[in-house]
Amino acid sequence: MIFSPDAFTASILTVEGITDASALLNGPTGCKIYHSFLSDRHFPRGASHDPMAFQGEFYFGQLRVPSTYLDWEDYVEGSLDKLERLLSTVAEKNNDLLAVINSPGASLIGDDLETALRKSGVHERCFTVDCAGFSLPAPVGFENTGLVLLEHLDLKPLPRRQNRVNILGLSILHKHWEGTVAELKKLLSLLGLEVGAVLFADTSVEELKNSSSAACNIVLFPEYGQKIAEWYRERFGIPVVLSPLGAPVGFDATEQLLQKLAKCLGIDPSPALNFVRAARKSSYSKLARYHSFSGLPKGTSFSIKAEASFAYPLALWLYSYLGMVPLAVKTLPGGSPGIEASLRAFLKEKGFEKAYDRELEYETADIAFADGYTLGLLKGMGRCKAGIEISTPSEGYIDFIPKTYMGVEGTLWLLEEIINGIRSSL
Repeated sequence: MIFSPDAFTASILTVEGITDASALLNGPTGCKIYHSFLSDRHFPRGASHDPMAFQGEFYFGQLRVPSTYLDWEDYVEGSLDKLERLLSTVAEKNNDLLAVINSPGASLIGDDLETALRKSGVHERCFTVDCAGFSLPAPVGFENTGLVLLEHLDLKPLPRRQNRVNILGLSILHKHWEGTVAELKKLLSLLGLEVGAVLFADTSVEELKNSSSAACNIVLFPEYGQKIAEWYRERFGIPVVLSPLGAPVGFDATEQLLQKLAKCLGIDPSPALNFVRAARKSSYSKLARYHSFSGLPKGTSFSIKAEASFAYPLALWLYSYLGMVPLAVKTLPGGSPGIEASLRAFLKEKGFEKAYDRELEYETADIAFADGYTLGLLKGMGRCKAGIEISTPSEGYIDFIPKTYMGVEGTLWLLEEIINGIRSSL
C-alpha cells in the first residue's frame, strides 16, 4: 500500500516552501484544511501558530493556503467572483508572490483565471497553476509548478559566481529537509562554496531571481530536480551535478557527490572528503566494538519504501557497509528511471532480485525504513521489529533538534538509529 503525497499536494507545498510566496487554492474547504495544516507543519512561518489572527473569509482560522471555498453553486455558475475577492483580500495582507492553484474539481469549471488576476490588479505578482498533475506522483507537481514559477519570475542572465551553487530537488515534503540544508551548507563550506538558493525550500523570491548567477546546480533527488536543472542549463548554461547513486545517503554516495562537484568546478575536494573519511573511521570503531560481542548488524534484514534516489544509496550502504540483507525494496511512483535501473541491477547482482518492488507487508524484516503510516501498519502486522521513519507522512513525532539522513551527519544518525533499533528489538 502506498501512502505518499500526490502532485496536487506537492504543487501547493512548492509555493509554500518559498518564504515570501503564498499558495491560493481555488477549491472547496475540504482541500484547503489539509493543505493549510501540511504547509504549517512542514514549514512554519510567521504567526502561523495564532489561529485568531485569520478568522476572516477565505482563511477559516488558518494562516496558510486561503481558498475560495467552492460549493455546488460555484461549480455551476463559476468561481471568478470568489477568486477576485480572495485575490484582493490577500493582496491587502501582504506583498507576497501569489500562486492560484486549481483543485481537481475547479479545473473542470473552465474559468478564465487570468481575467480574475487582471481585474484584481495583482497580475504582475501572481501566476496560475491550472493543472498540477493531481493524482500523478508528487515529483510531477513539484517540477511542473516550479517551472511555471520560474517562468513567471522571468529570470535574467547574471554574471557567474564561481563560489556559488544552488541546491535543487529538495521539497519541504522531504523528511528533515531543514537539517539536510544545514548539513549540505556545512559540507559545501569546506570546499569554499556558498548556497545561493534551495529550490524550493526556505528560499526567497530574491534568491530565486539571483539563482542564475550560480556556478552549478546540485540535484539531490533527481525526481524533484532534474527537469528544473535542465531548464537552468538550457536557459543559462549552468552545469548540473548529481551522484549516479542518487541522494547523498551513506558515506560512498556523499563522497561521490562531493567528487563530482569538485570536478565540475575545478576545485580540490580533499577538505570535504577528509571530513567524510574521519567520520567513517570513527563510526567503524564503534561498529567493530558492537559487532565483536553481538555479531550485529551483519546479517540483519531490512525493508525499504522510498523514492528510488533514496532507496538505492540506502540499500547499497546497508548491504556493503553494514552487511545487512534486503528483503523488500519498494520505490515510490515517479522515480528516476536511471536510478531505478541501477537499484534493480544491484539487487540482482547480489542475489536479491526478488526484493525489488516487493511490498513491505509481505516480508518480516528486522528493520523497516519507510514513512510513518507504513511503519505503523508494519508494526501492527508484526512485519518489522524496529522502524526508522525516513519520509512523510509522519507518525507525528515532534522534532526540536534539526536532523537529516544525508551527508556525514545523516549517515551517523542512521547508524545510531539502526544500532539502537536492533538493540531494542533483541
